[in-house]
Amino acid sequence: MTAKLFYDDPYAREFDAEILSQSEHDGKYHIILDRTLFYPSGGGQPCDLGTLGGVEVLDVHEAGGEIIHVTASPLDPGHVHGVLDWGRRFELMQQHLGEHLFAGCLWNIHHIHTARMRIEGGNVSIDTDIPADVSAILEAESAANEAVWADIPVEVVYPDMAEIREHARKLPPDNAVPPVRIVKVEGVDYVPCCGLHVSSTGQAGPVKVISCENHKGGSRIYLRCGRAAYRWIASVHHEVRKAEAELVCGYEGINEKIAALKSQIHALKSQNEATTLRFLKPLADSLVKDAEISGTHKIVRHVMNDSSQDEAKHLFRLITADKDAIAVIACVNTEGVFVILGTDRGSKGVDVRPAFRKAIEILGGKGGGQPFSAQGWGKNPQAVNEAVNAAVNELKAGMSE
Repeated sequence: MTAKLFYDDPYAREFDAEILSQSEHDGKYHIILDRTLFYPSGGGQPCDLGTLGGVEVLDVHEAGGEIIHVTASPLDPGHVHGVLDWGRRFELMQQHLGEHLFAGCLWNIHHIHTARMRIEGGNVSIDTDIPADVSAILEAESAANEAVWADIPVEVVYPDMAEIREHARKLPPDNAVPPVRIVKVEGVDYVPCCGLHVSSTGQAGPVKVISCENHKGGSRIYLRCGRAAYRWIASVHHEVRKAEAELVCGYEGINEKIAALKSQIHALKSQNEATTLRFLKPLADSLVKDAEISGTHKIVRHVMNDSSQDEAKHLFRLITADKDAIAVIACVNTEGVFVILGTDRGSKGVDVRPAFRKAIEILGGKGGGQPFSAQGWGKNPQAVNEAVNAAVNELKAGMSE
């Protein structure tokens, strides 16, 4: 069994060990040592990284009671010197203790249980057993930061099971064999944990909730702690300062400015739509008047050059306001070819999807829809007329059956 030096001194950064075994697996090498500082993935905490004998360690995991160090190349047999990526280790310890503080406060204040924890992508995520509302989350965040500022020592203890059952916010698994490792922060948290943590709450740095979402009957809460929290806060501050400069206001006035801009944008969009419809109405009337008659329907085909998807949709709505009209509209612009086919939603006995599939196949694109309307984008503007004609022919053939 590999001696777990990381429990003896989580702050140690280098160590010496003997290689017990080395084997190749799919082009990578699995190294087992007699002792290690490398923490293997487990308990929601990612593994440590660094080097062994100057060779990069790609992964560390535990299997069959052994700690496996994965490298891209073999090591020289015998003695090896290991060096941790200390920046990574320290941040993981900060994140893990910060999670303990937040989860402990969430339990102490609102009796909301944390069912799962994971550190990944710079975030800590926790899943709760019941939904946590915004007020509960903010209260727990505030209390966790009070614990940070109190700089409480973090203890690792191995009490008897009776004490654990009395004090722990979460019990160990039923198959846990004593002694059980408990991470204790006086007045804040007392929980079984196999992970690594900074030695006092003050070193966990700020604890900041990033977001929350509903998840399996509870909540999934994302937070960052320590250096990761500082980087996130600094990044947000930078973006806020840019917004202040653009909006010519202090941060207190940003929401008011944004609300005013949204109102202006909505008014301009309404005005633009009204103008567009006014200019497109004569074209729509002319196209319907000159449409090809097929059975009881008028088939309107039209290609719009240098036009937007919105303009094509406006024209489509104007044409299909005539309940006997079937519109086959294509618009070509720098993004490709937008195609929309359809008729009035209440029209019976018409399915435009076969015609649409013909057109979109010729255009080399994708899309879909319902019997009364289908739309999509194509990549071949040179074939737009061919595609429109093919769609019209398919519609005519379908109505003659």
